[in-house]
Amino acid sequence: MVELGRSDDVRKRNRSRILAVLRRDAPMSRTGICAKTGLSPSTVSAITSELLDEAIIVISGGEGPANLGRGRPQVRLALNPDAALVGSAVLQLDRVSVTISDYSGKSVAQIGRDFRARRASPQEFFDVLIDTTRQALAQISSGTGKLKRIRLGVQGATDVGGTSMLWSPITQHRDLAFKAELEREFGAHVKLSNDCSMIARALHWSAPERFNRNYAAVLLSHGIGMGLMLNGELVSGIRSSGTEFGHISHIPNGALCRCGRRGCIEAYAGDYAIYRRAQASGETATPRNDIGHLEMNAVHEAAIAGNEDALNAYAEAGQALGTGLADMYALVDSFPVAFVGNGTEAFEFIEKPLREAIAATKLDVLGEAIEIHCFPDENPLIVEGCTITALLELDELFAQATEQATKAEDNVV
Repeated sequence: MVELGRSDDVRKRNRSRILAVLRRDAPMSRTGICAKTGLSPSTVSAITSELLDEAIIVISGGEGPANLGRGRPQVRLALNPDAALVGSAVLQLDRVSVTISDYSGKSVAQIGRDFRARRASPQEFFDVLIDTTRQALAQISSGTGKLKRIRLGVQGATDVGGTSMLWSPITQHRDLAFKAELEREFGAHVKLSNDCSMIARALHWSAPERFNRNYAAVLLSHGIGMGLMLNGELVSGIRSSGTEFGHISHIPNGALCRCGRRGCIEAYAGDYAIYRRAQASGETATPRNDIGHLEMNAVHEAAIAGNEDALNAYAEAGQALGTGLADMYALVDSFPVAFVGNGTEAFEFIEKPLREAIAATKLDVLGEAIEIHCFPDENPLIVEGCTITALLELDELFAQATEQATKAEDNVV
């Protein structure tokens, strides 16, 4: 049975099971929890009573969908919104945003502001994140939970410990230690993640039947990034967040990439690369960092009108992306792909050469059989990925003996 084993370990696992069910399906009756977890009624009753006493869950105040038979209506349980707060911060080329969510997952405050990352000093990066987080927290009424987690999604590579932004195309500065700065200010545990990894996490949470154990989220925007899920785990590098798909070599000594190297996938498929090719500029032309949505719309409209340079730009982007995916398929087998970002608006011109490039490798993969999905706006997915990652970490913390666990954690910060 589920309850067998060392009592402390089993108790933690059972608390974790119940919180996981409530995270997905609350509000839910104890009978429903038993059905979902396979735990006995006595175990569910004992653990939910503990969680109620610890104010981790609450009685939702509503009855079940039906009161079948005799007796009182089923009491439904839910996560306590006031048990804790989590912050989700997103740092991009021209914008920073912070979303605060309660323990039930509801957004309770959100602040976004323009930010010229390319011109900012390291201290300005720290200051804008701290100030934006303060503004978001100021929107929240008193009596809510304590801020326990901040998850920061960034463009670029982070260290595997999630303490620093090692490199990013949005700034010339390296090794920006955001974790230490934010923890010093807010007393909450902070971790950095690559934004594409957070997109992949969000897709799994929102549509697990479609994005389950093996898939990739590829960002098609000013840059090209990837969040890769294999065997149910997000893939990272040995020392960094890794999966820098956009900087895999496509054509040796080819077009100039904004990373400074030549021939990267991004140098053909990033917004600036597509724009450069559509304008018939040379491959060695310096990549622009200020390509706007209107300019990319103009390229799209030109392709619709049959402009040869625009069509060739998208075709080269598709070929670069398809060749890169085929190289990955050769290593780990094929997987579905979610393309995310404003680049998907012109996917009608990218898809065919992408699939043809996969098929041309002669692997045991049919280009037309690859499952592809498109999501035009990456920002909500980054926020959702950061939020659910932080909340699931709290669930694991609260699965322990809550008072002792949280005191121990607070002493570490």
